[in-house]
Amino acid sequence: MKKYAALLLALALLASLLTGCAGGTSSSATTAASTTAATTAATTAAPAGESVELSFLRIGNDTAEGDYWKALIDRFQQENEGITVSYDDAAIGEAMETKLNTSFAAGIGYDLIGHGILSVAARVEAGHYMDITDYYNAWEGKDDIMQSVLANGTYKDRIYGLAYSSTPFIFAYRTDLFAEAGIDNPPETWEELAEYARKLTVRDGDTITRAGFAFPLSSGNFVEFDVFAFGNGALYYDEAGNPTIDTPEKAEAFAFLLDLLPDVSIPYSSSDTNPFIAGNAAMVLINNVALTPMLSDPAYEGKVGIAVPPHNEGHDAATFSGCNMLFIGSTCKNPDAAFSFIETALSGEEVLNRAKVLNIPVTRNSQVDAFIALDPMNEVRAACVSCGIGMPRTTWATTFQTIRNNMVQEVLYGASEPEAALAAAQAQLLDEIG
Repeated sequence: MKKYAALLLALALLASLLTGCAGGTSSSATTAASTTAATTAATTAAPAGESVELSFLRIGNDTAEGDYWKALIDRFQQENEGITVSYDDAAIGEAMETKLNTSFAAGIGYDLIGHGILSVAARVEAGHYMDITDYYNAWEGKDDIMQSVLANGTYKDRIYGLAYSSTPFIFAYRTDLFAEAGIDNPPETWEELAEYARKLTVRDGDTITRAGFAFPLSSGNFVEFDVFAFGNGALYYDEAGNPTIDTPEKAEAFAFLLDLLPDVSIPYSSSDTNPFIAGNAAMVLINNVALTPMLSDPAYEGKVGIAVPPHNEGHDAATFSGCNMLFIGSTCKNPDAAFSFIETALSGEEVLNRAKVLNIPVTRNSQVDAFIALDPMNEVRAACVSCGIGMPRTTWATTFQTIRNNMVQEVLYGASEPEAALAAAQAQLLDEIG
């Protein structure tokens, strides 16, 4: 049996165990009932005067963010007498998925779930996430959420999750090296990127000692290539949710990189120290969070600039952006209270507070100016969120991730020609998902 079929079977088995979900509905009825859950929330909310207990599971077990959420829960409970929220978190990856699967299989689930883009389609189809479209439509903040992040929680034209954090890839460059080379501004197009990268590269004989532009040759998740694909007008799936790996735009992105990288980049893996962070590169695509240590290093004070990644001429600027969202679990008996917590977490005041405490970009348009006032670099960060594109919101996203990673490595190492690699990846993905 194909891996993808096995995954769907496992999800189906889990969904069939949701005996306590949505007032005792079956797994198939649960998925259908999720579209009307918000409109019937009043009948499932706890009666006035009684206490309401909500369980909350967040992806990620980092201390700083855990402390933030615990503090927010304390504030929420003080302002909403009678509602208590129990907090839990789990490491990204298997730990998070196991904890969720086990709870839903037992018919318990979690009332509130903080999870990422890759979870959306699979857990909606498994009946784990409640449709919150009606709640969203009645929410005062609905017109203020950036459309790019709202899209991440939308599946089949219904809203299931609302973003609380975004982690865009940004373009970082050394302003001091630019000044030495007589370059005034960061590149906006691929043509400028290639020109500047060759000008900034330093060699000792045939060996590159300073990369003009650093790009990994292996990666746990090759979103650096995605940035070039998106910047050339490409996506990985169409409006019907079908894979579109083998398109000409991606072949053009490969051709550009293959022509440029041998002349300007120091080979490295994403598990290695990034050459830019080590001071051996003039330009790089990097996760906004990963750049933080360098920006706080006195040795590089005033020497690092950031920009929206360059795009191909004739296309709009775009980048990759990860996103974590708040979902209401399908077994939640008090969705009114659960959405009240989401409203608090995504209020304008709290979005800005989270940006201050966790150094992450805001997700509400009304807070962009205040966000920029905190740090001039935040203008670029906000722009990258606004033009950011996440992983495919499809049930085959995880399978795609593995196939895409292998494809990019094969092309960069010269094991396959771009067009052949793209066609093979498309065929493999179609075979995996049937």
